Amino acid sequence: MVPIIIATETMWLSLAPIASQAEDYYGVSSLAITWCSLSYMLMFILFSLPASWVIDRWGYRASLIIGAVITAVFGLLRAVFAEHWTLVLIMQFIIAIGQPFLLNITTKAAANWFPLSERSTAAGILTMAQYIGFVLPMVVAPIVAENAGIPDMMMVFAIIAIVSAVIAIVFTKEKPHTPISDETPVREAVKLESLKSLAVNRSYSLILFISFISIGIFNTLLTLIETILGPRGLTSEESGIVGAVFIVAGIIGAVVLPLLSDKYRIRVPFFTGAIAILLPALIGLTYVKDVAWVAIIAGIAGFAIMGVAPILFQHGSEAAYPIPEGTSLGMILLMGQVSGAVFVYLFELLNDSTGSIVPPMLIFAGMTAILLPLTFRMRVGTGQASANASNSTPLGPGSSR
Repeated sequence: MVPIIIATETMWLSLAPIASQAEDYYGVSSLAITWCSLSYMLMFILFSLPASWVIDRWGYRASLIIGAVITAVFGLLRAVFAEHWTLVLIMQFIIAIGQPFLLNITTKAAANWFPLSERSTAAGILTMAQYIGFVLPMVVAPIVAENAGIPDMMMVFAIIAIVSAVIAIVFTKEKPHTPISDETPVREAVKLESLKSLAVNRSYSLILFISFISIGIFNTLLTLIETILGPRGLTSEESGIVGAVFIVAGIIGAVVLPLLSDKYRIRVPFFTGAIAILLPALIGLTYVKDVAWVAIIAGIAGFAIMGVAPILFQHGSEAAYPIPEGTSLGMILLMGQVSGAVFVYLFELLNDSTGSIVPPMLIFAGMTAILLPLTFRMRVGTGQASANASNSTPLGPGSSR
């Protein structure tokens, strides 16, 4: 499963680090290129619930096959018609349909194959595959596109998707031959009653608002990395390196910060600290020109925003108790995709109208500043909720699930 999850995330960001080169190659605007990344956010919003229904109705392997076939077939078609922008964009939107069918299987696959004590670790490995999928295009796309061209770059990613799909379909089974000792049913269906309960939960609504802003900013930074850094003279290769540092530092943060949070049994200070770090980091990403310093600042920002995300999601599960985690976490991630799509689109519009990335970046800094005092109003979860949420899946913010 890991390779095909890497492949779908790679398809998402394949043009992000080479946006200016893609604009010149296709003769389109930066906003047009951005639609390639926006496709994943929009299609997730539309197809996440259908994907969950397939998983509940026919099992996660059926969903895996659907997602793998879509990614491989239309990834290949995108490469075949790589010289025609309209066809590339159409294929990208269809490829994006496959993502929720692949990412939404995480909890179900872990429950089917691992005992309760190992499920968070198993699901964490699948989540880490998403992060690897973020890094790969940041490093590979600029190199291949610069030396061989965009069509060859798309073919490289298509081959990765085809091989990954074959591996996933051939070797993945729904359940082991011998049932696990503490096998329990996992249901993630969203119920209207649960949504109504969450709507009047003030603690959860606060977490939802903080997630809406922070995940939206994360998705925008990841999607428009070359657009943000290009005006200061950074090449596509340098922007890709900065993006890779951003994600790798985030991976480290997503491991270290939750461990520290569990060790010291505190959460809210981590939220406050992450927001406090992110604020000057956004200012630095707006004005600093030296590539080494930009990479350092990006690493700090990634460590903070990606590192604190699993803690925030765990806190959200506790605040929503007794609402099932699938519903509470799903709502947070869904709102993150909505904000990501809106933020990316508005960023591009403001950038085009002003001719500078400074105004939208400063708006992001202002929104982050607003979040800082809100973190002091967050409540610590109850012991009962903590016990209930102890097995929640630590998902990263670049997840489109």
